[in-house]
Amino acid sequence: MATKPVKKRAPEGRLQVREASNAEQRHKILKFRNQVMVDELGIQPDVALDKDRADQAARDKASRHLFLSSNGAVVGCLRLHTSDMIAPTQDMSHIYGLDAFVDFSPKYLSFTDHMVIGERWRGSHAPALMTAAAFKLARSDGAHFDFTYCPPALVGLYEKIGYRTYSSEYLEADAGLQIPMILVMDDIDHLQAINSPFAKLAVMQKPDLGVAKWFHANFPEAANRPVKALRDEQNLWQYLTQQLHQNPLHGVPLFDGLSYDEARRFLRNATTLVLRSGDRLARIDAMSDEAFVMLSGNVEVRDRNGAIVARFDKGAVVGEIAYLAAMPRTAEIVVTNDAEVLVLTQATFKNIMAKDPETSNKLLFNMTLILAERLKATSQILSNYTQGA
Repeated sequence: MATKPVKKRAPEGRLQVREASNAEQRHKILKFRNQVMVDELGIQPDVALDKDRADQAARDKASRHLFLSSNGAVVGCLRLHTSDMIAPTQDMSHIYGLDAFVDFSPKYLSFTDHMVIGERWRGSHAPALMTAAAFKLARSDGAHFDFTYCPPALVGLYEKIGYRTYSSEYLEADAGLQIPMILVMDDIDHLQAINSPFAKLAVMQKPDLGVAKWFHANFPEAANRPVKALRDEQNLWQYLTQQLHQNPLHGVPLFDGLSYDEARRFLRNATTLVLRSGDRLARIDAMSDEAFVMLSGNVEVRDRNGAIVARFDKGAVVGEIAYLAAMPRTAEIVVTNDAEVLVLTQATFKNIMAKDPETSNKLLFNMTLILAERLKATSQILSNYTQGA
């Protein structure tokens, strides 16, 4: 999903949210969506398998499409449908764990995906307009649960508006690792507690409190998990200390030399992600600007031939090259023992550079040392291989 916010002023022009009503409008939406995916994500829509293309075409035809326009041009779009419009595929049923929702009518389950906002508009209220319109449209269709997915770096953002992580499954799409998430549209208490933009809309739509009660009974871990976006700095620090079983300053090389307050400020907008053994945290050639701090578990770094390049456990920083350079991954990162990781993005780093250059200088120095150690280890391996040859 191309929805990562950037600090850019939106161009002049009044935004309007509309639903596509004819083939011409759908064509304009598809053209806009594909262009953004190609230009910004490096995804070529025509590389999909024939079966996948056919499925996407059928889903596009049966779904409802919202689009944002400004001065006649499409600047954003979003696709959604309920299960009674088009049945979920087997992959969707597996990834979203839909077997747990079989007692509900198909129209209770809506699916929101392919939300794309033009780069120049992401710093405006455009994403909020799109999500609010999608919420109202899905509820008018009878939906009570909305399913979507997002990359690890955006989990915190989706949690802020009311979605929850609830499934142990992960989607490995063209855009890389994607996390399934659910919005319980009737959970008024939760939406109000986190000040979700959906809270007032949910009240106006006459919520079924029995749906929220069912979710809490059937997904207690997800329902009771503290929303990471609401953790204050002190609670986040305590959480990391608990996970690392020591003061995080002494458990993560990235934080070496930082004071308590400096590291805490850096972690203010952090997101954590739970992974199962066998999950791929990163895949080769995927565009990414994320690095990961291991809070628990183990991962392996593997090259294109599947050979193990390195192993990392608690406290290690992995994926740092793509994080610094925003370049395609040169190796895949596979979880070998159930793990929890802290997700760091370039946006997080740029924010601290602007607000706290002294801290950012220390972090950059630490990242340089980490890269130097990795280069030293790689050089030693190559030297041993050459001598052995």
